[in-house]
Amino acid sequence: MFLSRYASQYLSCSVTTILFACMLLWCLIGGLCLAEAQQAEIAIVLPKATPQVSEGDVQYARSVAKRFDRMLNGIGLTAVTLEEASLSEAQLKSRRLIILPLNPVITPPTANLLKSFVASGGKLFVTYTLPDTVAPLLGLRQTNWLKQEAPGHFASIQLNAPDILDMPASIRQASWNITVAEPTTPDTKIIGYWHNANGESTGLPALSVGKAGVFFSHIFLPDDIQRKMQMLAALLGHLVPEFRRTFAEQAIAAMTTIGHTKDLAALKQFVQQRNVPEADQALKAGTDLMRRARAEYETEAYNTAITIARASRAELSKAYFLSHVSVETEGRAVWNHSGLGAYPGDWERSAKALASAGINIILPNMAWAGVAHYPSKILPQSKTYVQYGDQIAQCVEAAHKHGLEVHVWKITWNLEGAPKEFVEKIREAGRTQVSATGQTLNWLCPSHPKNVLLELESILEIVTNYDVDGIHLDYIRYPGSHACYCKGCRQRFVRATRLQIDEWPAAVLPKTGIYGEKYTEWRTQQITRLVRLLHKRLREADPNIKLSAAVFGWYPGCITTIGQDWIAWAKAGYLDFVCPMNYTEDTDYFTELLTNQLARMPKDVAIYPGIGATASNSLLTPDAVVEQIYLSRNLSASGWTIFDYSLDISEVVLPALAMGVANQKAKPPH
Repeated sequence: MFLSRYASQYLSCSVTTILFACMLLWCLIGGLCLAEAQQAEIAIVLPKATPQVSEGDVQYARSVAKRFDRMLNGIGLTAVTLEEASLSEAQLKSRRLIILPLNPVITPPTANLLKSFVASGGKLFVTYTLPDTVAPLLGLRQTNWLKQEAPGHFASIQLNAPDILDMPASIRQASWNITVAEPTTPDTKIIGYWHNANGESTGLPALSVGKAGVFFSHIFLPDDIQRKMQMLAALLGHLVPEFRRTFAEQAIAAMTTIGHTKDLAALKQFVQQRNVPEADQALKAGTDLMRRARAEYETEAYNTAITIARASRAELSKAYFLSHVSVETEGRAVWNHSGLGAYPGDWERSAKALASAGINIILPNMAWAGVAHYPSKILPQSKTYVQYGDQIAQCVEAAHKHGLEVHVWKITWNLEGAPKEFVEKIREAGRTQVSATGQTLNWLCPSHPKNVLLELESILEIVTNYDVDGIHLDYIRYPGSHACYCKGCRQRFVRATRLQIDEWPAAVLPKTGIYGEKYTEWRTQQITRLVRLLHKRLREADPNIKLSAAVFGWYPGCITTIGQDWIAWAKAGYLDFVCPMNYTEDTDYFTELLTNQLARMPKDVAIYPGIGATASNSLLTPDAVVEQIYLSRNLSASGWTIFDYSLDISEVVLPALAMGVANQKAKPPH
């Protein structure tokens, strides 16, 4: 922006002058970035790709590091992310703490740097992988690596650390495997053990703390994120006591940043306009606690200030929740990724909890492209079905009893979770996707007629055998612009266009290929074909069955990248409603996405924007969830959809919704 103004003001300047300005700006930006990196007392070190560490592992480590960074920001800390490949002693000189988020292999030079870092008083925070060169620094030895025996094997962590201030008694985390390590020195203590879904101890260590740092036996997942951040702050405050002042400052600053109001004056105005006595009482209680928290901070009683500030925010949030009103005619939906509800084996409890909170639509994930949570005769049956039985039948019975619509969430094309033999059979038949570089992908090729038939038959099987209210499509797209370029796609594209293609896939690549634009259009047609056919066949089977889809938020960019032209589907009348996955913590961006979507959508097709309460790139507090519902209503959306219905959502978000924004049971709009 600065350069644009500079150029317009001094258009007559010489090229040399403009280049000098660019260099100056680059230096200023670089200097600011360098200064920020130097000020951060925490470094997150990313692994480098090696023969033992795949590029996929490196990318996953990046996603784990991003979540770590957001959690740190939430408690008032900043971190700089460093690449192990270029790590140096100078980069670590000013750090107090190094985080290894997912580092299966540590190179000898890095091992030496970490050893020197710890020797000079630095601390380590290591999650999931525990290299042999790192374990001794923490006073640990890895003894095993375990997969869960069944869903819910690793469901929570019970903590016992009386010497660590403000440590929660437990946290929830639905992990699927863990690294087992035992202390090798008296200074290292196990302070947390894994418990299963029934609350029974597994006897397996989850969290160990020593003089040099912490080891957590899995990665941090987004469930129970608030207590997890409390645990993180307690651990870091124990390792680096000076951090506690920062945590207190952050807790005090967060007291009044509630939902869309953002400060105490705006919150008071919002609450007083609604004139709800209970909200007024909560506002007064929160304000009194706010004053006490600030007073404790002034006396440097930081831990007391944190506790009181947290209580203040809870009361002020309550005032905010109670001051919202319910809208009777809107779609209030939740996605449920597990297909088990929040309480595996008990759909009655899940349905009752949802209905009590005012939810009227459940979107349970009951099938992928190659696996089903019900006795399908077309798709292989899942471990979930084997353990818990027919999930569609149980869900429909409970949901309809409590007035909820059930729209079965069907993942198309993606073969994740499918039995190995099923995938092998599909691959041998040439029915899986191939990347531009020739790599076979575990996705069905959308242009293959047998794959289209498989998707059609598996979905029609559901509506034929169950009293569902709708089908909800997900992954109704390609995995990215890198696919699909299989031999079958080449043959079918040539047959459809009558083009002579000598260089494949170079000639059809989206940005560089001579036929890139035509191929992009053809790919989009392959995805649209399934939506069109499903609409037709579902209407023939039952005119009352609704068809909906979870779609990418930014349009029209998703057409080129993943072949998903969902606005065209809506305009053609194929869909009854769409749920754009607007997963973001940035309310301005959420508003921008939804405004763009509503402007493009036909008025007779509803939008229930997706709110990422626990999505991988969006970790929202309950008041932030309510804020995005509030924004959706102000923009005239027809409803909203929350990702992802789980124990965390049931216990933390639903009570907030039930206080005001969804406190009246409403029938879904038709």
